[in-house]
Amino acid sequence: MKKILVTSFIITLFLIFTPAFLFSSIKRSPVIVDDSIKKETVSETSETEVEAVFSSTDCFKKTYYISGASVNVFKDCTGQDSVIQTLKKNDIIVAYNSFNGYLYCEDNAGNFGWIRNTDYNISPDIEKESEYTVDTSINNQLINIYDNGKVIKSFKCSTGLLGDQDNETPLGVFFIQVKGESFFSDKFGEGAKYYIKFFSNYLFHSVPVDKNGNIIEEEEKKLGKPASHGCIRLSMDDIKWMYNNIPEGTKVNIHY
Repeated sequence: MKKILVTSFIITLFLIFTPAFLFSSIKRSPVIVDDSIKKETVSETSETEVEAVFSSTDCFKKTYYISGASVNVFKDCTGQDSVIQTLKKNDIIVAYNSFNGYLYCEDNAGNFGWIRNTDYNISPDIEKESEYTVDTSINNQLINIYDNGKVIKSFKCSTGLLGDQDNETPLGVFFIQVKGESFFSDKFGEGAKYYIKFFSNYLFHSVPVDKNGNIIEEEEKKLGKPASHGCIRLSMDDIKWMYNNIPEGTKVNIHY
């Protein structure tokens, strides 16, 4: 009887302690974090954030279109109604600042003043088409020429410096206006050939040239990167093609 009790006691102890001993002797595999997954996730987030930066709301210069039949431009934003000129429907303005319910803006003639910021006065869109469209991507520094919706030419370009309020190229829809064979700016110490105006003093033109009309090689090397004072630069051959083939009144769409 005693033997049976002792044997039962030993078996009981064995059953109690053996599992604990076995589990304590098993080595636990470490948890491995896949760094590549982490990096990919961070990279995707970063790309999304970068893309968000390049949107029309981040451009210092905002383009609007006069929607009223007759809209007054004021000398200041005090509300004293000191009118300096009047704009008509579909005139284009580029706004540089807003205050007290007014926009400080420039018109196509290069005149500056304040306009009341109301839906009656201005619109962010304009409905006007043309046979050709000069589509300019600031992100890609690329111009695509469309003929009735089909791309017929693609040109590398250089727009204004990104994030620079003074030298930024305005976004929006504009239209080709006057053309000229050349100009020279004493202020910047450089000029260009085959200029094509699309708004105020904003032009398509060749890479910069010196007083003698020779291409400035240092500036030519910047083609394909934001580098201008707000105008849009092209190679001499490409701007000459635009100058000879794109008529006045052609739609210009500038976007990120």
